[in-house]
Amino acid sequence: MHPKIAASLLAPVLALALLAGCDRPDSAPAAVVPDVDTLALVNGVPITRSDVFAYAGLEAAPGMPGPENVLEELIRLELLRQEALAQGIDREEDTRLILRNIEMNLLASQVIERRTEAMRFSEAEIQAEYEAQIAAYGSTEFRARHILVDGEVAAAELIVALDGGADFAELAATHSLDDSGPDGGDLGWFTSGQMIPSFTDAVTALEPGTYTAQPVETRYGWHVILLEERRPIEAPPLASVRPQVEEVLQARALRAYMDELRAAAQIEFPLRPEQP
Repeated sequence: MHPKIAASLLAPVLALALLAGCDRPDSAPAAVVPDVDTLALVNGVPITRSDVFAYAGLEAAPGMPGPENVLEELIRLELLRQEALAQGIDREEDTRLILRNIEMNLLASQVIERRTEAMRFSEAEIQAEYEAQIAAYGSTEFRARHILVDGEVAAAELIVALDGGADFAELAATHSLDDSGPDGGDLGWFTSGQMIPSFTDAVTALEPGTYTAQPVETRYGWHVILLEERRPIEAPPLASVRPQVEEVLQARALRAYMDELRAAAQIEFPLRPEQP
């Protein structure tokens, strides 16, 4: 397992090791004969070299002793685990629910990790996805300002003020509900793929130095938009974005896999009212 992945799974593994009473005895254990992999016995419960390296997120080497500080930490944790079992904490409902969720997340992450590692994409698939992403991203960058208000009438009144010679940046600073208001509504440079379609459509229809003649509606409210500049952008070569393209393909494949699992499963909702 990759060290970063092991580190990310550390907390769930730790919690399971602390309280999963079915894995290690909670009473006086029978005599244990240590093997070459056993680094310590805590009330008869072995802590092995594999335990130490897994906890540290490292790959174990044959015959290599584990880090001493990690071994001491695991000894303390094992003592606390045994005390938790002695107090019956592992049998409490809240604890059982937490352990179940940890187990579910850990096992699910393992399925996803192994599924992802087994994925292979052809050059044709990678090239096609690269071209699709480039097309969606756009070949032009825009720099624009906008004023966001909560009503069409308010936006229309701002356009009338602009027609009368009002300064766009000053109106944005005074009236815009967006965080860009104090900066005169400046949105910086962006591509068509970075904005909501209706906003993008309005921007691409403008010439530099002009603003929208009609208010533009998005889910955020009503906008008045001023296009300041536009410039062409060069697509990055496939070699420089190949990992990102493969991540897109992996995410899509995982969604399809989840859809297959759900379609093959019997899922019921007994507490939901029956649909008419």
